[in-house]
Amino acid sequence: MTSESPTNGHSAREPSTATGVAAFVESMRVSHWIKNGFVAVPLLFSGKYMEWEAWVSAAMAVLAFCLLASGVYMMNDVCDVKKDRAHPVKRHRPIASGRLSPTAAILGGVGLMLIAFAVTFWVCRPSWSNGHIRPGYVLVGWTAAYLVLNLLYSFWLKRLPVVDVLLVAFGFVLRAMAGAAAIVVPISPWLIVCTLSLTLFIALTKRRSELVELDTAQAGSVREVNRQYTPAMLEFMLIVSSSMAIITYMLYCLSVHTRLLMKSSHMIWTIPLVIYGLFRYNMLTRQTGKNDPVKVLLGDVAMWVVVAAFVVITALILQFGPRFAYILTD
Repeated sequence: MTSESPTNGHSAREPSTATGVAAFVESMRVSHWIKNGFVAVPLLFSGKYMEWEAWVSAAMAVLAFCLLASGVYMMNDVCDVKKDRAHPVKRHRPIASGRLSPTAAILGGVGLMLIAFAVTFWVCRPSWSNGHIRPGYVLVGWTAAYLVLNLLYSFWLKRLPVVDVLLVAFGFVLRAMAGAAAIVVPISPWLIVCTLSLTLFIALTKRRSELVELDTAQAGSVREVNRQYTPAMLEFMLIVSSSMAIITYMLYCLSVHTRLLMKSSHMIWTIPLVIYGLFRYNMLTRQTGKNDPVKVLLGDVAMWVVVAAFVVITALILQFGPRFAYILTD
């Protein structure tokens, strides 16, 4: 996400009437914290998942990004309050419905951001030695870059076609970079490209769903940039981004860096899972009301199985792959 404001499809659930603290928590979009799982991805691919200190650092970095994202969501909702009131679902959000005042949202959002940076500095505290900044403090830089990118997106860049979805995708790249900095490990350029391609595809499926589920006038009123997209244009972009995601992941699995890290070539066995997950996500989002990636993931058992299987298989390859390296040759 850059602060990609979740566009939920039409829901049969009754809109919330919560006010006060409950409305504030609702505005935080806690269910969307799952997106910050990208911060923990380097913990798996670096092989540091067996180290307790790395788990603590990664968990705190995830928490920091969750709080930061919630703060940006609130700012974004304040900016979009008029447009949200024209949307059949978004008009029930706390700020758009009047259950949370813009002033309270802004103050709360800034407070969450400050707490997020405090957590980030806590993670980095061992990286300050004898007055010199060590690599761990790069996390602060990536966190600040994420915040700046989100604010630029919310106040300006989300109105620019193609730029909007690229920034949403790049927000996930910054998450992955921050996660690597939190545990002080380098990250493969191929993994950055894979993350960018995959999340670009996810952002584009949301744009496509909005154009399909809402009439032209309504789609443009709830998201200004939708006036400059067409279904055919988005279908072309989806084909390109999905192809990029699959190809770059294959190249990552086959790269020298990956084979040296894993001490084998067995990451190729995860390729079918990635292809299946991508195709299934595409299939699910073509159903009415399923343009929200969080709801798609949380509501589909097969997607959970794919994610769990990917994590387990990758961990097993890191742990036991070198023992069976003779099975595959370069």
